[in-house]
Amino acid sequence: MSRANTKAIWDNLKPGETVLIEHSSRVEPTLLFHELLKWAKEKGYQVIIDDVLDTLYGYQIHIKLAGLEENILDGVKVIKIGGNIDVGQVIKRLEIKEPVIRARRYKNTLNSLLNELSIEKTVIAPVLGFEKLLLLADSVRDILNIVYEVRYFIGDERRTALYFINTDVLEHTLSVSLPLLEELASTIIEVDTKGGFYKFSVVKSVNNKLLGLEFTMP
Repeated sequence: MSRANTKAIWDNLKPGETVLIEHSSRVEPTLLFHELLKWAKEKGYQVIIDDVLDTLYGYQIHIKLAGLEENILDGVKVIKIGGNIDVGQVIKRLEIKEPVIRARRYKNTLNSLLNELSIEKTVIAPVLGFEKLLLLADSVRDILNIVYEVRYFIGDERRTALYFINTDVLEHTLSVSLPLLEELASTIIEVDTKGGFYKFSVVKSVNNKLLGLEFTMP
């Protein structure tokens, strides 16, 4: 998959979309994450990363080990939810609280932040480690409250959110977790490997230009 192919995906996303990027524990999503950040910076978009329980630190290490541009995270704004390892420019910190409390605080935090920034272009918002919040859920009620964090901003054209989701982790949560997220998502991209290549498949999209697209890269 060339950069032109990844740009074809990013360029055809609409403001306010909620995108799931699904991968297993044995598949490395770092390259796609890196290409997303590179595209966003070239386009002049503001990037705000949600970093749940230091997941961004793992991405940073993998970027370095893969020989990719390490400075891609310089100046990137980060909302930390739990964890204690800072990567990028941490602008807000939220503790891991009860789902209802956290959802309310996250909603208020992001609304205030988007209003403060007064950005003309849509914010690109990668979300890393969200599945870990679902892993902590004790009931369907908790799951619904956590998913509410996603639902609240669907269609908000100030922000396009891209959730990098480890589906293996979700297998250890209540079975409703992934279907609920997939139902809400406007676009779903599956990341897999095939014959020594990375494979990227758009399996759901509101945009017919994207639906069914598949790309590979070494």
